[in-house]
Amino acid sequence: MEDAEVVIAGGGPAGCAVAAALAGLGLSVLLLDAGVDRHKQLAGELLHPAGIQDLRALGFGDVVEGWKAQPVRGFAVRFHAPARTLVLPYGRGVTGLSLEHATLTVPLLESVSRRRGVTARARARVTAVEHNDGHGVRLRYTHAGTEHTVRARLLVAADGRASPVRRMLGIAEHHKRLSTMLGVTVDSDCLTHPDHGHQFVGGAVHALAYAIQPGLARVMVDLPLGSTVQTLRDRPELLLALPSRLREAVWRALEARPAVRMASNDDWLAETVWMGSAVLVGDAAACCHPLTASGMASCFHDARALQESLHLHPGHITRALEHYAHARRPAQRTRVALASALYSAFAGQDEGMRALRMGLLHYWEHSPRGARASMALLSSEEPRMRVMAREYLRVVAHAFAAMLSPSGPGGSLRSAAPLLRSAGPPLRGTVASAVEQVGSWLHRRVRRPVYTLARAGWASPRRAFASNR
Repeated sequence: MEDAEVVIAGGGPAGCAVAAALAGLGLSVLLLDAGVDRHKQLAGELLHPAGIQDLRALGFGDVVEGWKAQPVRGFAVRFHAPARTLVLPYGRGVTGLSLEHATLTVPLLESVSRRRGVTARARARVTAVEHNDGHGVRLRYTHAGTEHTVRARLLVAADGRASPVRRMLGIAEHHKRLSTMLGVTVDSDCLTHPDHGHQFVGGAVHALAYAIQPGLARVMVDLPLGSTVQTLRDRPELLLALPSRLREAVWRALEARPAVRMASNDDWLAETVWMGSAVLVGDAAACCHPLTASGMASCFHDARALQESLHLHPGHITRALEHYAHARRPAQRTRVALASALYSAFAGQDEGMRALRMGLLHYWEHSPRGARASMALLSSEEPRMRVMAREYLRVVAHAFAAMLSPSGPGGSLRSAAPLLRSAGPPLRGTVASAVEQVGSWLHRRVRRPVYTLARAGWASPRRAFASNR
C-alpha cells in the first residue's frame, strides 16, 4: 500500500493548478491523469485576465509566456435584431488569452510534473474510494494495467463535470442538460473584431467565436439537445445571426467532418464541495453553460482558495475544507447564476427574453459604467451576487426605457408583462442568493467572533449568536 499526503484525480487545468498550489505548501502530491486525448476535446480555450493572474501566482508564468496564444481584450456582442454590435473591453486595459485546448493543457501538465513533491502518473484512474473520514482516505487506482491502493491525508477530485470520484464519494449532484455544442475552426479573418471574443445573440441559436492561433479561430454553435451536424445542414436558418462571411466559413468547415467537434452543455452542481477528507475543485464542484468562458478562471481560483485554506489551517483538514467551501462559494454562485441568466437572455426566443435583450443593448449603449460592470461580472473579476442583482435590475429598467423610447432599439409596452414573467424567476433567485451572501458575511464578521468570545467568557452569552454555518 502506498502513502501520500495528497492524491489528485485529474490532470487537466484544475488538477495541474491544485498540484502546483499544494506542492507550493510543501505537501507531497500524487497526480493521477486519465490520459484522454485533449486534441479531440471541445473544452476550455479562452482565459480571462483573472485566470492568467492566478496561473502566474501558482508559478506557471513560464508556461504562460511560452504559449502561442492570441490576445483577448474583451468581447464584441453582436445583436441579431436590431443588427448592432457593442464592444465590451476588459477593465484597466488588461488582456486575456485564447488558444487551442491541448496547446493550453499539455504544457501545464508537463510543467507541474517537474515540480518538487509532485509525482504524476499518466493513464491512471481512480477506481474506488474505500474509506473517507476526517482522518484521511483510502482509495484504489489503476496504472499500467495494475491496481494500486493508496492512503492519503487529502483527496482532490479535479476530474471534470461528470466526476466519477464525486459519485464514488456519494456526494449528491444536480444535473440538467441544456444544449449541444458544435465546434469548428475557420479563418480568423472572418471575425469582425480582432483580439476580441465574439458573442452572437438573438438569433435562432447562440454562438461564440474567438481566435485560437494566428489565422485560425474557433466557432462554437449552441444547438438544441440531440442535434447533430446534419441538423445544422438541414436547417441553415439557424446560423442567420452570424455575419455572412463567418456563416459561409462555418458551412465550409462542416464539410470537413474530422474538424467538427461536439459536446453537451450541462449544469452540474454538487450539493457539497467537501466530505470527510475529500474535496471537489473546478467543474467537479460546479459546471455551467460555457458562454461566459469562465470555467478555467474558476478552477484556478479554486486552486488558490484551497491553497490559502490549507495554509491557514495546517494539520486541520476539516477546518481547512470548511474554510475553502466558504471562500469559493460567493464567486461560484455568482458565476453560475450569471451564466444561467445570460444564456436565457441570449438564446431565449419568447417575447420576454427579446425585451430583456433590448434592455441589455439599451443599457450598454447608454451606460459606459454599466458595460464595465457587466464585463467585470462576465470575466469573474466581480464575485459579489449583490452586484449581479443590482445590474440585473438595471437591465430590466432599461428594457422598460427601451420600450418607451421612440428612438430606441424597438419593443412596445405590450412586452412588459412577458418581460416580467421571463425576468422574474432568475431575478428572485439572484436576490435570494445575494441576501444569503450578505447573511454569510455578517455571520463571519459579527456572529462567529461574538460567539467565540462568549465561549471564552469575554462576552455575554445572551449577545452571542449560535450558528450551524
